[in-house]
Amino acid sequence: MLTPPAIRAFLLISPLLFSFHLQAQESAAPVSSQVSSNAAQSPEVKKLLQKMANIPHTLNYQGSFTYQHKDNPTLQSFRIIHWVEDGVEHERLQHLNGPEREFLRTGKAIGCESLGDQLLQGKISQLGANLARMDQLYKFEIRGPERVAGREATALLAFPLDNFRHSSLLTIDNETGLVLKSWLVDESARPLERYQFIDLDLSPDIASLQRQPAAKLQRSAVSHITECNPSELKQPEHWNVAWVPAGFAFVGQRKVRDKIDMLMYTDGLTSFSVFIEQEAGAIPEGVAQRGATLVVMDLLRYQDKNYRITVVGEIPVVSAQKIAQNIGGI
Repeated sequence: MLTPPAIRAFLLISPLLFSFHLQAQESAAPVSSQVSSNAAQSPEVKKLLQKMANIPHTLNYQGSFTYQHKDNPTLQSFRIIHWVEDGVEHERLQHLNGPEREFLRTGKAIGCESLGDQLLQGKISQLGANLARMDQLYKFEIRGPERVAGREATALLAFPLDNFRHSSLLTIDNETGLVLKSWLVDESARPLERYQFIDLDLSPDIASLQRQPAAKLQRSAVSHITECNPSELKQPEHWNVAWVPAGFAFVGQRKVRDKIDMLMYTDGLTSFSVFIEQEAGAIPEGVAQRGATLVVMDLLRYQDKNYRITVVGEIPVVSAQKIAQNIGGI
């Protein structure tokens, strides 16, 4: 599914994190927590979220979109190609400006529902836990019809009910559930980043597109981290993340370069990853941001060893810092 978090992972994460952080976007569910209750989702909102979670996985399509973030006013252009082959999703993301670059991804099998899919479709009760609903985390408001890339769509505002995540304005294709336009804004309503499709073809010649040679500079990823159709929530191995914002759940863990533990969390609309690496030398601490993607680095002292903690995600700095400061070993 092409979602705003997926596009951010494609465009902004550094080469080390680039091919792994993307996979955190595909699986999400909220953890048990005390969250302020909000009115139940309207049928219109529920229908839109279900489309976002379900239909895009099954489509063959190609399209071009523009992207811009607050730290670089230059308008960038990309092409996305998505197809299903032998029941498995595949994607190619091509840079249309500057050096020829491409990202290739093999996704999950059709019928494999992640926690995020279940969340957006309102199926979280089957996990058998007292979970916060999406309408307890965000206030959803339909802003009316909109036309993007020549297609009829609906604008949906997702406004967080706490200070630990950003607001999103999503324009969702009425037929397919694809997010055709997205604005991510901070707590002061300042745009952090935005993207928008300028054309979309739902009947591409996939065989011809597959024969196109890959770019000289390319990266690949296989999305096999998160579990298909999970029936329960899990916790990280070896590490205790004692605090995450309400609604975020652990959705996967893996080793990066055989020595860095990567833990992935998401609430369905946004996500973050925690990287834990043992270091012998000095460990820098601080905050960096590019567009909506924040990086916070901190030091963890555990069993007489120093560890570098790096939190990367589309979350406010107050969230990332608190996460980094509440990590320990098991």
